[in-house]
Amino acid sequence: MQLRRNIRLRVVLVLLVALTVTCRGKETVQVSEFPDQAQTLPSIITIVNWNAQKGKNPQYASDLKLLLEQERPDIVFLQEARVDLLKPVQMGGYFAESWSYPWPGGKTIGVLTLSRVPPVQAERIPTKYRELGVTAPKVSLITEYPLSNGEDLLAVNVHLLNFEVWSLKKISHQLEDLKKIMAAHQGPIVMAGDFNTWNQKRLDLVKEVTRDVKLNEVTDFPEGRTTGDTRSEWWNKALGVDRDLPLDRVFFIGFDPTAARVLDYDTSDHRPILVKLKLQP
Repeated sequence: MQLRRNIRLRVVLVLLVALTVTCRGKETVQVSEFPDQAQTLPSIITIVNWNAQKGKNPQYASDLKLLLEQERPDIVFLQEARVDLLKPVQMGGYFAESWSYPWPGGKTIGVLTLSRVPPVQAERIPTKYRELGVTAPKVSLITEYPLSNGEDLLAVNVHLLNFEVWSLKKISHQLEDLKKIMAAHQGPIVMAGDFNTWNQKRLDLVKEVTRDVKLNEVTDFPEGRTTGDTRSEWWNKALGVDRDLPLDRVFFIGFDPTAARVLDYDTSDHRPILVKLKLQP
């Protein structure tokens, strides 16, 4: 009996070590070529944000291809993405790794920012803390694009830490890192992503940081954005989940929003959202 317990303990320790080691992110990499070389973003930009749920649904890549063809977005923010979900001829992109599955041939997951115009900068911002202490860190991706008025747009692709129920310390640290970068930028900013704002305390923390850097939120979406609802009243209550709070959000400065839509795709546990932003004079 003691021998069995020792074997189980060793197996658990090996798995924990494997998770910790394999989850280390790498540098940001370019994954495809940009169709509009040496150009600026237009004065009205279309932005799509979508959590890909690791591309688990085999139809997800086809839906992403169709979305890009139909909506013609200028920038796309993807979370829980894989590089093989994209058809390289469609848009250019940079990928920041967050997680690699700890077995041979395991997929690599991270955030992926696509655009028609190549960025002048792409930087990966990993979290200091990991989910559940040993698994995946969360990663944000900062890209910067030239605008038609001579300024640069700072685009922040965010995936906030999720598994932190009784404390906001880890999320606060992640947001402060992003706040410092945005505060130092002179010019328009768009921050979009999966903020995991499934309770009011989390949302209040995000709004506090965005107010500090004078970002506004796009709020005139129709019904249909993904929420943190567990579909269980017991679990919602136990975890403190507000079933009405959307997880996916877009914040901005230097623009006027002209459209906000929830797109009708169901090949992820998140529905994509689309925003049009007009550059202020």
